[in-house]
Amino acid sequence: MLEQDAAGRGRAGAGAGKLPAHVTRLSTRDPDEHNAWLAARYPEHRRRVRPRARGFELATQYAARGALDVTEMRFTAATAYSELPPVSYVWASHAYSGGWLMRWHGREVRVGERGTLLMPPDGCALLNDCCWHTTVRVRLDVVLRVAREQTGLDPAQVRFTGVQPISAAAHRQWLATLEFARRGIYGRTLESPLVLAAAEEAVAASLLAVFPNTAMTTAVRTPRDPAVPAPVRRAMAFIDAHAADPITRTDIAAAARVLPPTLGPAFRRHRDTTPSAYVRRVRLHRAHRQLLAAQPGDGTTIATVAARCGFPDPYRFAAYYRQAYGRPPSQSLHS
Repeated sequence: MLEQDAAGRGRAGAGAGKLPAHVTRLSTRDPDEHNAWLAARYPEHRRRVRPRARGFELATQYAARGALDVTEMRFTAATAYSELPPVSYVWASHAYSGGWLMRWHGREVRVGERGTLLMPPDGCALLNDCCWHTTVRVRLDVVLRVAREQTGLDPAQVRFTGVQPISAAAHRQWLATLEFARRGIYGRTLESPLVLAAAEEAVAASLLAVFPNTAMTTAVRTPRDPAVPAPVRRAMAFIDAHAADPITRTDIAAAARVLPPTLGPAFRRHRDTTPSAYVRRVRLHRAHRQLLAAQPGDGTTIATVAARCGFPDPYRFAAYYRQAYGRPPSQSLHS
C-alpha cells in the first residue's frame, strides 16, 4: 500500500510521517484493499469493483470531524457497483470526471462530468464509472433538526424527493458549500466545537436548500399564541450566557420555552432582529473585547479570534465587524 503526501505524491507508508488523526489517505491497485478501506469507514456501504482490461487504480482521501466528513476519490479504469441501504446520514457527491447511474424508487438518474448527485438516506443502488469525485456527508439527525428549526416540520415528515439540484444557482450554492466543507475539514478551521457546530448546520441547511425535499414545500408554521417579551428575554439571556457554546435555534427555543418557529417572529416583533443576528451580535462583541485585550507578541490574530468566537470565515467576520464597529478588526487589534 502507498500513502500520499500533501502534494499527492505516492510514498511508502513505512517510516513516513503521520497524518493528522482525522485524515486518512490511500493509493492502491488492489480492489480488495479498497473494499476493506471503504468498509472500515462506511460499514453500511456494499460495493463491488469490476476492473477493466487496464486494471484498477484508486487514490482517495477521507477526513471526519463531528457530524461531517469529506471523501475525495479517484477511480481509474474501473467500475464500481454500490448498494446503499437506509442510513443515518445524507451525502452529496460532485463528479469532476466520469459519472453515475442511480436506481432509486424505481427511477434511473444519470449524472455525468461536473454533475452533482444526492445519496438519499432511504437507500439506493449506484453504478460508479471511472469517476473522480468529492463527497460531503452530514448526519441525518443534523439535517432533520435544521429542517424542524426552519419550518416546524416533524422529522418523520422530512424526506428528499429528488437527487439533483433544483436549479443552476442551487448547484453553484452546493459547490460553494462543498469547497467550504473541504477546506475546513482538512485544515484547522473546524477544530473549535463552536465553529464545527456552525459548519454542520450550514452543510445541512445547504442540502435542504439545494436538493428537492418536503421541507421546501411546507409553509413555516407559527403557533397560535405568539411569543411575548418574557420568552424573548429568556432567549436573549440564554444567548448571552452561552454564546461561546455551539448552540442551535432549538436550544434557544427550549430555554425560552417556545417552539423553534416562534423565535423568528418574536425577535422581529419585539427586538427588530432575528435570533441568528442576535447571536452574531453577541459573538461580535466577544471578539471585539478579545481584540482590544490582545497584547503584542501574545500570538493573537484576527483569524484565531474569529474562529474562537464562531466565525469560520475571517473575511466574512471582518465584514460583520466593520458593519458593527465602523472600522476593520485590524484597527482594534493591538490598538
